[in-house]
Amino acid sequence: MISHSISYQPARAVNRDGFSLREVLILLAVVGLLIALLSPNILAMRESARIQQCEQNMKRLGTALYSYHDTHRCLPPAAIWGTQDMHSLALNASKQLDIFTRANWVLLLLPHLDKTELANSFDYNLPVAHEQNLQVRNSPLSLMRCPSDTYNSSENMHQFASADDSTIHFARGNYAINGGTHTGKIGYGSTASPSGDYSHLLIDQDSRKFQYWGNGVAGFNKTFSFGDLYNGRATLVALEEIRAGIHPIDPRGVWSWGHIGSSVTWAHGVNGDDYGPNNPWARSDDFIGCGKLHDILGVEKLVEEKMACVSYVDVNTQATSRSQHDGGVNVLFLDGTVKFISDKIDPGVWHVIHSRETPADILASDFDEHLNTVNELEDASEVNHASISEKPEQAPSDFLNSTDMKFVLIPKGSFIMGLPDDGNDYDLPPESPQHTVQITHPFYLGAYEVTQGDYEKIMGINPAFHQSTSEDTTSFPVEQVTWNDANEFCRRLSNTPTEKNAKRTYRLPTEAEWEYACRAGSEQPYAFSSVKSMDDTSGEAAGKTHPLPITKVGSYAPNAFGLYDMRGNVWEWCSDWFDRDYYSRSPLRDPQGPKHGYLKVVRGCDWIYVGEGCKINYPITVPWKHNPFIGFRIVCEMRRE
Repeated sequence: MISHSISYQPARAVNRDGFSLREVLILLAVVGLLIALLSPNILAMRESARIQQCEQNMKRLGTALYSYHDTHRCLPPAAIWGTQDMHSLALNASKQLDIFTRANWVLLLLPHLDKTELANSFDYNLPVAHEQNLQVRNSPLSLMRCPSDTYNSSENMHQFASADDSTIHFARGNYAINGGTHTGKIGYGSTASPSGDYSHLLIDQDSRKFQYWGNGVAGFNKTFSFGDLYNGRATLVALEEIRAGIHPIDPRGVWSWGHIGSSVTWAHGVNGDDYGPNNPWARSDDFIGCGKLHDILGVEKLVEEKMACVSYVDVNTQATSRSQHDGGVNVLFLDGTVKFISDKIDPGVWHVIHSRETPADILASDFDEHLNTVNELEDASEVNHASISEKPEQAPSDFLNSTDMKFVLIPKGSFIMGLPDDGNDYDLPPESPQHTVQITHPFYLGAYEVTQGDYEKIMGINPAFHQSTSEDTTSFPVEQVTWNDANEFCRRLSNTPTEKNAKRTYRLPTEAEWEYACRAGSEQPYAFSSVKSMDDTSGEAAGKTHPLPITKVGSYAPNAFGLYDMRGNVWEWCSDWFDRDYYSRSPLRDPQGPKHGYLKVVRGCDWIYVGEGCKINYPITVPWKHNPFIGFRIVCEMRRE
C-alpha cells in the first residue's frame, strides 16, 4: 500500500503598494457614476439655496417697505428726479441722468434696513452721481445681490458716461420696484391708436413740477399709499428680480440708480413687446445705451445671454423682470410673500398682477391657480350662433330696432384673418399667423357705432369724453365706456319689453366677426398708408400720422357691407378675451376667442397690428377700464321660434 502524505501550508500574505489597473478603472467608473448621479442634485441644491437667499433678501426689503409706509403714509417713489438744474422738464426723454437723478426707492429705504450709517453718508439734496455720493453709489449691498447673478460683481460696475465725458461708477443690484405693466406710450392715444393701460406724464413749468407714473406701485416723483391700491396686497407685485448688465455700459441692475431697467421695471405688459419675465425677443428692453451695447457685443450675444434690447430706441422706455434662475423669477407681493414665477406665465396674468388698478375680486380666489396659468396652446372652440331665425333669403337686408338703431345683414362667408396690410415688409409674429376663418351664418351688425344718444336711452347716462356745450354730440359715438359697460348695455337693451317681444337679443361681435365685417368679405390685403392723401375722404383714422377727430357717425361713406366707421371714429370692443397665441389655434369655423382671459380685444382696422412695423397690441385693455377713443357696435340675434 502506498500512502500519500499531504502537507498544507497557509498562503503567504502578499504585500501590495497600490491597486491593480483593473481595480483603478472600476473605482473610477464607480466614482464617475456617483458624480453623474449626484451632480444634478448638488447643482439643484445650490440653485435652491440661491433662490432661498433671494427670497430672504426680498422679504427683508418688503418689511422695509411697510416700515417706510408706516412712517410716511405712502410707499416710496421709484425715484426722485429733481427739476432744479434742468431747463427742459421732459426728464423722461432726457439723457442728462446724472444731473437730475436723486434718491431712488432703495436709498430711501436705507434707514429702514438698518443701514443708518450708509444713509447718513448720502446727501439726499444732491444727485446720486455727485462726487459727494461716490462712496454710497459704489458700495455693493449684499441685500441687493442675488447669488445666482454672475454679472453682479465688483469687476462689472456700471459705467455711466456723463455729458462732460467723465465716467461715473455704480455698484450693481438685482431687485427692482414695480413701476407697472402699462404701455410705454404716454396718454390714452387717439383715433389713430388708443392705448390700453397707458402711462401718465405731468409737467408744470410754472411750479417746476414733474411726475411720471404707470399702473404699478411707484412712479417717478409719484407715490401711492395702500389706500390707492385696488388690487389686493396678496395679489399685487411690489418688487421683482432684475439682472445686472452684462457689460459695464449696460445700465440694467444698478441698486442706487433710479431709472427704468436699473432699479425699476416698467411697461412690460400685454400692451408692449417686452411682456412677461425674461422676455427673449431681440427687441424687448428699451433703454439708453442699448445701441452702444449692440456695437460692442452684437445682437446675437445679447439674445444668447437673454439680455436683449432695442438698438435704435435710445431712451428709457421699458424693461422687464429678469434673472439667471432656471425658468423664472422671484417676485415679492405686497403682503410680504415671495413666489417664483415661471417664464411661461400667461401674459394676461403677468399684466394684471402688476397693476394696482386690478379689482381685488379678479384674483382673490385660487390665486396660485392664476399664477400657474401658463401661456400654452389649448383646444379652441367654435360656437354656432345661428342668429337669424328666418331663412337667409327671407331675412331683410337691414332693419331698425325699437330705439332706431340700424342693423345690416352680413352674409356668411370665409376670409383670411390676420392678413397683413399691403406694403408691410415685416415678418408676421409667429404667434399671430394669417389663417382662414369661416363665418357659417349670416348675422346682423350695427351699421353705426353705438351713439351717445343710443347709450343714454338705455343706460340713463352719457359718459362720453367728447361732449360739447356748443355742438349736439348725440349722434357722436359713445366712448369712455368699459367692456363691462358695453356688455351691460347689450343686456339691458335685450331686456326692454319691445325687444323681448320681438325676440331680439344683443351682444358684442367676436373678433372674427368684426374683422370679417371690416374687410367686407375681401381676401385681398388692405393698402395701408400712415399718411393721409389730400383726396382721401374715407374717414380712415387707424394708424394715421395725423389722427382725425371724433365726429358724427356715418359722416363718411360705408364699406361694401354697408357699415360705417369700421376704420374710423372710435375703436371698438369685441367679445373675445385676448391671447397673442390664439391665432395659432383658432378653429376654422366661427371662432369665439379664448375661453378665459384677463384683457379684452379692441379693434379699429382690418388688421390687429394697425399696419405698423412693430407688432404691438397697443389698444388691448382690461374690461374694467375705459378710454376716450374706445366705443362699440353690437350684433343683433333673432331667436328662433
